[in-house]
Amino acid sequence: MPLVLLIRRGAVLLTALAFFLPGIALAETVPAAAPADTIARWAHFVIFQGDTLWVAETLEVLGSRVPAALPGLVRNVNVLDEEDINRAPARSAAEMLQMVPGVVVSQRQQYGVQSDLTIRGSTFDQVQMLLNGFDVSDPQTGHHLMNLPIGQHDISRMEVLPGQGSVLYGAGAFGGTVNVVTRRPADRTGGEAAVTGGGNGTWGARGSLDVAGSGSTAGRISVEKFRTDGYDVLQDDGTEAWGGNDADTWSTTGRLVSGEPGGELDLFGGFAQREYGALDFYAPFPSTERTTTRFVSGLYRFDAGDGFTLEPRFFYRRHEDLFVLFRDDPDRYTNDHLTRKTGAELRGIVDLGGQRALAASLEGVYEDIDSKGMRGGIWGDALGQHVRRRGSASVEVDDNGGALRWQVGGRVDARNDYSPRFAGTGAVAYDLTGAVTTMASIGSVYRIPTFTDLYYRDPVNIGNPDLEPEEGWTWDVGLAINNDPWSFHAAYFERYETNRIEWARPIGGTIWQVLNIADGTVRGVETGAVWSHGRGHQVRFGYTWLENENDLAPGYEGKYTLLVPRHVLTAQGTAVLPLNLSWTVSGRYLEHSEGPDDFRHIFVLDSRLDWTHRSGWFAAVIGTNLLDRRYEEVPGVQMPGILFTGTVGKSF
Repeated sequence: MPLVLLIRRGAVLLTALAFFLPGIALAETVPAAAPADTIARWAHFVIFQGDTLWVAETLEVLGSRVPAALPGLVRNVNVLDEEDINRAPARSAAEMLQMVPGVVVSQRQQYGVQSDLTIRGSTFDQVQMLLNGFDVSDPQTGHHLMNLPIGQHDISRMEVLPGQGSVLYGAGAFGGTVNVVTRRPADRTGGEAAVTGGGNGTWGARGSLDVAGSGSTAGRISVEKFRTDGYDVLQDDGTEAWGGNDADTWSTTGRLVSGEPGGELDLFGGFAQREYGALDFYAPFPSTERTTTRFVSGLYRFDAGDGFTLEPRFFYRRHEDLFVLFRDDPDRYTNDHLTRKTGAELRGIVDLGGQRALAASLEGVYEDIDSKGMRGGIWGDALGQHVRRRGSASVEVDDNGGALRWQVGGRVDARNDYSPRFAGTGAVAYDLTGAVTTMASIGSVYRIPTFTDLYYRDPVNIGNPDLEPEEGWTWDVGLAINNDPWSFHAAYFERYETNRIEWARPIGGTIWQVLNIADGTVRGVETGAVWSHGRGHQVRFGYTWLENENDLAPGYEGKYTLLVPRHVLTAQGTAVLPLNLSWTVSGRYLEHSEGPDDFRHIFVLDSRLDWTHRSGWFAAVIGTNLLDRRYEEVPGVQMPGILFTGTVGKSF
């Protein structure tokens, strides 16, 4: 079939899906993910295990596993691989990101049940989250950004692209993009089982099974369970009492991959439910919350001939959020939110020759919300019922030839409720020597308000249906040095925003209302260094300086502006010891310019000890907040003191 005809038919299909498929129930579709160990090669790049990698004629990999369809090293990407993840003293995906320069995780509780993520001084709504390259952002609120339908041990690697994102994935990455890549099925049949226990009534269990089929077809399923009774917090009278911060979570995923010469099928599905105490999460009341996330995706990547690679893609996400303001009196105030998001896309990569490539995409997305509330025992509208439809077209061109490399792209989004908008991005890199590279990028960004921004109402928070989209542009310039065993990068960046969205109130007031702040500026310095030894020893350092200027009206204060610290210093070291042991120690220091004492200066020391045996047995002990410091990552929400958990398991 001619390429032009195929693209035209794909565009018609995408438009139809976006405008006429309101939240179809795909929850029982076969799970979606990435292919087996198939390598599909076209001209100067290869697609290997779902990643597009630029190669020289000798198959030397010059690019990196960037969460974008185009290869290359035009911009710096921080990658946490499987070894980094397995050694981190973390109990959730959010905590794994705490060592990445420029990233700040503001938790209201451990275990990944409710975490706000900011990058380069952004708000939690200004970060783009991808799962295996699919947009899993929630139209209700950015508070659900880390509500991934996977367990901690489903993660294979995490990629962080600071600054404006790839136009192929959207225009909302004011601070950066995070791509979480799940584990692929193994090339042999086997699995893993483990149990966990520890302080605060913590216990959990997990299991996974990989099944290798005929040829290059393989599948994987996993189940993970975790719960805790919670911990005591300091009261106003100086005593301590249980903080209503219990948590009960579980998840399951499935993945099917199948590759063949010239093409590969990639299917994934995930489910997660998290129920937890939410004392003072959104208001100073003893609240509880239960979120349920379902996600399925699929793609088929194939060689269309003459240097063309085509990739039809689809996804469906359903998210339920049941919030009870008063734990012991749910009839008094309860919100029941349901959001659905369905999308389809036709993406293509064309080899232009001379180590140049072009990627283009046509996409259609449908999203809606059905939100009810109980007030005094009577159900009615909360956020109400609303529908959004979007059609998008994007293109990126990439040149990876020689010491000078560049990338440029543009994107247009047309929506039923906002005027069409354009976003563009460009980047350039130049190798000063074989080990030293300079980089620079520039791009425009914008974000439409979430349904919570527009329509939320409770006794202390009021949305604003008249909000305008927030817009901005950002640039950065940096240096990267890779001189084995050391690597180092540093960047200076600035971001200029108009119509910035923030929850604000008069100083000393009690009611927060969301407003379009006139403008804002964020600037900062981001640095990171890694030393790696051949035996597995590793040392990481990171430092970020941030300055966030808000044009709030005189006499007003912002609710989430405080979450952006002024200084962030991180350090982590791993030592490989005798007797199959490895020991990791990590520390992080955050300094905020305002807020209560327990929030203004934070220093947390964590550690992890691992043991593995060739028979498949393994064990780990994680200790967090080893100095037993009282601290708050969100003002007013106390984090737990010293906590130890241990895990024992076996691979087979």
